[in-house]
Formats: sequence, structure tokens, C-alpha cells
Amino acid sequence: MGRNSCGSKEGLNKGAWTANEDRLLITYVNTHGEGKWTTVPYKAGLKRSGKSCRLRWLNYLSPKIKRGNFSEEENDLIIRLHKLLGNRLALSSLYFLVKYLFLS
Repeated sequence: MGRNSCGSKEGLNKGAWTANEDRLLITYVNTHGEGKWTTVPYKAGLKRSGKSCRLRWLNYLSPKIKRGNFSEEENDLIIRLHKLLGNRLALSSLYFLVKYLFLS
């Protein structure tokens, strides 16, 4: 009664990614772009699931990711939003999402 998977999960690597796997994924995405994540592992030569490749790219490898501490401006904005909205994290997150998607 379970959900049918669209592919065999046997033989896939699980656990920590190696530097070589990261390089293969970065090279592939830089060449072909993001999208069609189910085909990425096969075309890039990775033994990972498409979901694993998508999450690795979006959460760790994408150049869009800002790393490091918040700037003073961002700290002030977070404090002002907290004073205005309280602990309603969803509304605060929505503000940052809109700012990131439409104002950057």
C-alpha cells in the first residue's frame, strides 16, 4: 500500500558528500542550469538521488547562499519586525522571502 517510487534506490550513496561529488554537481549545474533534478545524478555521473542533489545544491553549493553574520542593517530589521509582529515567525519570514525574490 505504499507509494511507488519512480526509480530504484539500490546502489545510491547515502551520507556525507565528498568533495569530488560536490565538484561534479557544481560543474553540471553551472553548465546545464538548475532544474529537472531527477535526471541530474545520471547525467552528472553521481550515485545520488535527484532529491539529494537538489537539496545539496540549494542548501550548500548555490552561489546565491549568503554565508556569515547578519549586517547591522539586517539586525535592525529583525529587531523592528519582532517588535511589530512578535514571535509570528511566518510573517517575518514572508517579509524576507518577498525582499529576496522581488527586491534583490
